[in-house]
Parts: sequence; structure tokens; C-alpha cells
Amino acid sequence: QTSRDIEAGARWAKGGTAVEARLWRSNLANEIGYDPSAVGPFSPFGFNGANINFDPTRRQGLEFDASQRVSPALTVRGNLALRRASFRSGPHSGKDVPLVPRSTLALRADWVPLAGHRITGGVNWVSSQHVDFANSCSVPRYATADLRYAYQWRQAEFSVGAANLFDRKYFTQAFACAGGQATSLYPEPGRVFTAAVRVAF
Repeated sequence: QTSRDIEAGARWAKGGTAVEARLWRSNLANEIGYDPSAVGPFSPFGFNGANINFDPTRRQGLEFDASQRVSPALTVRGNLALRRASFRSGPHSGKDVPLVPRSTLALRADWVPLAGHRITGGVNWVSSQHVDFANSCSVPRYATADLRYAYQWRQAEFSVGAANLFDRKYFTQAFACAGGQATSLYPEPGRVFTAAVRVAF
């Protein structure tokens, strides 16, 4: 695939405050994506679907980033993205490219209560997104939260964390519609706990 891109932006920072904004547009040719109705390698066995080159598409949007140092130990950050991915020509001209949310919002905090200790957490919100080329059904919007604690000791970092903290049931992948409802779903995992050790050399 090939793309012609243009972007303009601005940054401002003073003291513990930083703000950044970007406006961008990409005109793509032969964008590679999945088409569940395309003839795939397993079609002789009754399965369809393959990655194909789309008709010309356009992706454009506006992004905002902001961070604020509330205190020497606490920093909060936010990101807002507004975007549109659509077909420029072909049988789906003007329709949204499947599985591209039009807006996302992330809010995060980073707290260092004591030297060597760090707690980070945040909330991510994703808007609904169309499933099919006809834009006849959508993946519902969803929000998730995560939390992580890390302790730094010499060259090693020990951490524990939880993703999807409130065990939300949601999905980000679907490849068909039936009666206006998304089908062929790929659900995301529920609450996930992790523990890790990282050593820097």
C-alpha cells in the first residue's frame, strides 16, 4: 500500500503543563485489510475471507495530548483522538472502513509515593465502530481501566498489574452482521493479572 500524508501541529509547554495538537490526513492506495467475503485459501473447505487491497481510502483526524504535573510525585495525562477512515471511491465510496473507531479518549495518572515505588493507572474509552463495508451494524463502545504497581531495586523492576480492572465484557473484532447486530465476534479477555521482573544491563 502507498500513502500521501500531510500533518500540522503545535506544542506548548510551561512549568508542569504541556499541550500538543495535531491535524493529519492520509490518502491511501491499495490499503491492505480483511474482507470476510473475499475468496480465501480455505474456500474449498467452505471458509471464506482474505486480506485484500481496498479501493482508495482516506484516514484523517485531530489529536490532542495534555499532561499536568500536579505535584512532584503526581502527573496526570490525557489523550483525545477524533478520526475518520472512509473509502474515497469504489462501491463503498463514502462509507467507513470497518473496525475503525471515530473517537478515543484516554486518561492516565502516574504517582510516585516513595522513592523506587510507582503506581500508574488509567481509563480508556473507545467509541463504536462499523463492522461491515455497508456500515449496517457496529461494535458497541466500551471503556476499560488498568492499574500497575512497580518497585525499582537497583537494576531490577518488580511489578504487578491488572488489565480490564472491572472485568468488562466487550469485543473489538467482529466480521459480519445479522439483523443489524454484529456477529462472528472475537471477545476480549476479562480481568487479567500480571506479574513481571525486568532487569536492565
